[in-house]
Amino acid sequence: HEYISQIDRFRATMSRPELTGHASAFYNRKEARKYDSSSRMMSVQREITERAIELLRLDEKKPSLVLDVGCGSGLSGKVLEQKGHAWVGCDVSRDMLDVANERIETKREMVQAAKNESDSMNDSDDEDEEARTCTLSTGDLMHHDMGSGLPFRPATFDACISISALQWLCYSNSKNQIPKRRLTRFLSSL
Repeated sequence: HEYISQIDRFRATMSRPELTGHASAFYNRKEARKYDSSSRMMSVQREITERAIELLRLDEKKPSLVLDVGCGSGLSGKVLEQKGHAWVGCDVSRDMLDVANERIETKREMVQAAKNESDSMNDSDDEDEEARTCTLSTGDLMHHDMGSGLPFRPATFDACISISALQWLCYSNSKNQIPKRRLTRFLSSL
């Protein structure tokens, strides 16, 4: 009987990582990299982010500033950029933010390399086009627990998304974390 309850607890934690404890503990360096490299997660994040953009009626011709709550490794931020928007992502996991920051830094290095190559080459149309299409990341990151409320003034952002993150507020990780209060703090700070 004890063995079966251990199996049930194991299954619950495998299907719902929120049941394992705080998100910052679950999404350690290894899990953050695994999440970011999973083709399934990339596909899900892309699909849901595109749907959120559609539901928010964000115009691709007019860039919006979007808050990405629980941004994780920045997969949804990447979609926002591809759709022409600027974004600020906040997450409780420093390891997830490190992965997101690596993506931003890699893009910055690519832009600089393309610019340097364009500057050193003749004024060929091919090189100029490549340099023009390689742009800096429009994302920024901050370490923050959404359950403590958001630290922004009203109307700072044009829109807010949260892809695969709000469910973490529905569980307590300690005696002083009451899900209803955390959800209320977060929602009232939007």
